[in-house]
Amino acid sequence: MLLAFLIILNMPFYLGCGAKAEDETRPKKEVKAEGPVAADFTLKDLNDKDVKLSDFKGKVIILDFWATWCPPCVREIPHFNELYKEYAEKGLVVLGVSLDRGGVDAVKSFKEKRTPIDYTVVMGNQETGGVYQLYLPPEERGGIPFTFVIDRDGVIRQHYVGYRDKDVFVRAIKPLL
Repeated sequence: MLLAFLIILNMPFYLGCGAKAEDETRPKKEVKAEGPVAADFTLKDLNDKDVKLSDFKGKVIILDFWATWCPPCVREIPHFNELYKEYAEKGLVVLGVSLDRGGVDAVKSFKEKRTPIDYTVVMGNQETGGVYQLYLPPEERGGIPFTFVIDRDGVIRQHYVGYRDKDVFVRAIKPLL
């Protein structure tokens, strides 16, 4: 009985970045209606320069909250690299918000040694992550990655929690470009 309790208690640890993010068999909820205006923020990029979300007004934005230690997050990076290369000229911006506790050095090392990232990455904080978690339905909060598609007017048009294939993002951004 004690063993079963301990297994259940530690299940989120064994599942990785959150059970919701890893479970690809559950239905994928995609929000298709217009949503709220995305909250502006100013965060530091990997070179310690300020990046504001509002700097990208007039562009379609994929805003991805992720971490280097999260397998589903890492699996999405090649999709975002490809999307950025394919659609940047049409007005797409991909902005990664790292939630790594190891700081900028952990992300720089990851980017240099493990997985190249061709788009802008900023270092997130508890405040910004918390604000964007509130845009998610309560039952979807807590896991990563969580990603938003924001239109040219700054309106959140779609959100996703957990890993998604590239085609999901293509379908979300194409009508907005």
